[in-house]
Order: sequence, then C-alpha cells, then structure tokens
Amino acid sequence: MQDKDLDGLFALAARDRPTPSPALMDRVLADAMALQPQPVAVRAAPAPAPGLMTRLAALFGGGPVLAGVCSAMVAGVALGYLQPASLDLLTGGLAGTGAETLDLFPSADFLTNEG
Repeated sequence: MQDKDLDGLFALAARDRPTPSPALMDRVLADAMALQPQPVAVRAAPAPAPGLMTRLAALFGGGPVLAGVCSAMVAGVALGYLQPASLDLLTGGLAGTGAETLDLFPSADFLTNEG
C-alpha cells in the first residue's frame, strides 16, 4: 500500500463514521452514573461554648471596649504605683529643677558654617 491509498482509506473512514445506537448510549450512561461516588452528608458542627474572655468582652460591650478598659486599668495601676516623687525617673529630669537648664538645641549654629 502506498501513502495515497492510506489517505483514501482514512478519508473514507472519516466520512462514514458509525453512530452508536441509543440503547447502547443509555446502557453506557447508566453504568457511568452507577459508578459515580455518592455525596456524603455533612453534619453541622456544634457551636463551641463561649469562653471566659468572650463572656467578659460581651459583658463590657465587645472586644474593642474591653481593650480600652484594660488599657485604662494598666495606666491607672502604673500611675498609682509610681509616686509623684519617682516620676522624675520617667521624664528624665524634665520635671522640677532640671527644666530651667534644659537646652533642646545645644548647637544649631553648625548649619550656618561653611566648609
């Protein structure tokens, strides 16, 4: 056989395609549907019981409100624990007698010098 002969056979086969009978197609589709996996029923998980922090936040009106209350509490404890005499440690000597001698710009003339 030559290539021309094969091309003619392939062209003839492409023109005269056999069509399957409807009964065969029904059987094939029925077999395919029988082999499909069945869907699994999904159960809804029970809601977890609210914890202590969730109940506490709900008592105050939500998480952001509870955060503000806790921040105010920490600031109040810090100011209540630190006596006014020891606030000088926090300010670094700015309060009291050291404020008069404080020079915030000790040498600003270096900006005007050339070279």
